[in-house]
Amino acid sequence: MQTSPRQPDPAILFVLCGASNLARAYSALTRHLSQSISQTQFINALGPGRGYCARGGLLNFSYTPIGECEVMRSADEFAQHGSRVAVLLTDIGNDIMYGISDQSLIKCLDALIEQPLGWNAEIFLTAFHIDISRDLRKHSFKLLKTLFYPKSPVTFDQADSAVKRVNHFLQEKSEQNKRVHLVSGMEVYSGWDKIHYSLLKSHLAWSHVANEMLITLGVAPARKIGLDSMLISSCHSLNRLIATDMLKIRKRSKEFF
Repeated sequence: MQTSPRQPDPAILFVLCGASNLARAYSALTRHLSQSISQTQFINALGPGRGYCARGGLLNFSYTPIGECEVMRSADEFAQHGSRVAVLLTDIGNDIMYGISDQSLIKCLDALIEQPLGWNAEIFLTAFHIDISRDLRKHSFKLLKTLFYPKSPVTFDQADSAVKRVNHFLQEKSEQNKRVHLVSGMEVYSGWDKIHYSLLKSHLAWSHVANEMLITLGVAPARKIGLDSMLISSCHSLNRLIATDMLKIRKRSKEFF
């Protein structure tokens, strides 16, 4: 009996949205996902200091808010052509320190979740991986705010309250829809500043995120992301940051929004 040839795996579009943690891990994460799935495409809205509903960036440049850029419109076009879509929303935190209210951030995140649900996408979320009142003292919060958000008007208590409300929203959203997945346990990978993942643990953090995504998509992960891969990825991120975002001597790739 003649068997029919095996059909190729359907293409999966990954929509990756985040800030500095995702930017550092981008090369390693996409390589890991591509090793596990034969046909992948990536479009991205990421960068250090990037916000979901506020402009944010670093030094002499800022990014369009993720909620206002064209990444979801582009993903919609892919979905209309039959591609399977997986969306990652991570590094949710800069907006609060820029003074955006938790209600406004929740509204923005809700819209970014609901749109791809209309394409039957799988949505992956990471919550704030720190509890401000538990993990930080007020003088530590003030120091971090001076380092990373020197113009921020947000107080310790305001940030703590906003983080708890947004995390509660993300938890509820994941409980209400089986295609919304909250990736938990990220707090164990925090670095000294509690904002970024530890240099020596970030490969484990992103292995955890990637493998949660792959398992949900019905794919066996190829392997974990290695520390060497993450270090190379960080170098690629720095190169992209300086050459493309800061100095603008290299044109931004079409998959970056």
